[in-house]
Amino acid sequence: MCNKYDPQHEAEAAMKRAAASEGADRQRLIELAIAWHQLARERRDVEPTE
Repeated sequence: MCNKYDPQHEAEAAMKRAAASEGADRQRLIELAIAWHQLARERRDVEPTE
């Protein structure tokens, strides 16, 4: 899977933004980070290991 996004990096960035946010923005960014983390986990499960 060739993709310019690194889901793990995006998850970490979203959590850093969430830590600096408050209220509804914080909750939205936490949910975004969880979604990125799930994508990263699925990518690890699908990619072949050598």
